[in-house]
Amino acid sequence: MKRRAVDIQRDYDRLLSMQRLNWQINFPRQVFFEPSFRFQLASGAKRGEVFVYEQECALVGWLWLDLGRPGVGHIRHIQVERAHWGKGIGRRIMEDAIGLYVGRKCRRVTLTVTKSNLRAMTLYEHLGFVVAEDLGERQRMALDLPELR
Repeated sequence: MKRRAVDIQRDYDRLLSMQRLNWQINFPRQVFFEPSFRFQLASGAKRGEVFVYEQECALVGWLWLDLGRPGVGHIRHIQVERAHWGKGIGRRIMEDAIGLYVGRKCRRVTLTVTKSNLRAMTLYEHLGFVVAEDLGERQRMALDLPELR
């Protein structure tokens, strides 16, 4: 599996389709507003925060990081193409994200997850994330990283 920076022209339709599914699963009572997604995604891409993952030339997942806070990394979004669920791709993307933050000398990685997304929560817990804050239907999870000298 290979990581590359998102190419909005090339990848947008696929990411939009995946994000619509994500929205249905995680926010079923909220309206998905595509222009907002497009604008935010383009902004993240310009900052070098959005990556896609390919396997055998097919997009299998994507990752959106927040690189704006020194010392603390935040995973804004991770998603695996539904046809590839249960194949370890989410774990590999998460391990890659953690590695990127270790390389940036971050002390902690955080993410927010919808409580009803049990698959994701189980993965994060297996990777060592713990609940840091209850946000109602969602929760913030955190992973403390070892200090590297």
